[in-house]
Amino acid sequence: MQPTPEDTRKALLTLLSSVAGPSGTDVDETKPAGEQINLCIERTKAEASEGAALIDACAPHGREMLTQAQKRLETLEALKILESVASESFGLL
Repeated sequence: MQPTPEDTRKALLTLLSSVAGPSGTDVDETKPAGEQINLCIERTKAEASEGAALIDACAPHGREMLTQAQKRLETLEALKILESVASESFGLL
């Protein structure tokens, strides 16, 4: 069975929902997948900055917050690559 563009889009959004954490709580089924991934990346970068600020302020949970955001960013960047490859095959998802 060959995946359709809609199957691929749903799969990307499912992955986004599972890896995005708090930055992806409002995944919008009507917006393009790439746009939503980019939005989650930007929100996660803001979380990483907040974690770094907490580390500077000697808050005990700052390092954990920064580490989690960095790991999430890495995964979101990988998802963005998959979305780019899929978009080359199917067009805008």
